[in-house]
Amino acid sequence: MEAHLLRVITDDGEYRFWLAAGTEEEAVQLVLDAIPEGWTAKVIGGGWFSGCDEAAALALTGGLAPGEVREVSRGIGLS
Repeated sequence: MEAHLLRVITDDGEYRFWLAAGTEEEAVQLVLDAIPEGWTAKVIGGGWFSGCDEAAALALTGGLAPGEVREVSRGIGLS
């Protein structure tokens, strides 16, 4: 499984971070579909966890299945 970390910028300039499971292109589209119109999303870094076996990738991505997204900046002081 391939997963990506994306930086999202809200319409008021706040940064948020999301994980998305899929190819780089899929990850961007999945996050854009999940966030309000006018916000932007960009992959940061390379493809995360693409070299891991399935069990390790599942653990590192917090249980994301292909096609799933999750905001990871909420509640941990990364906004």
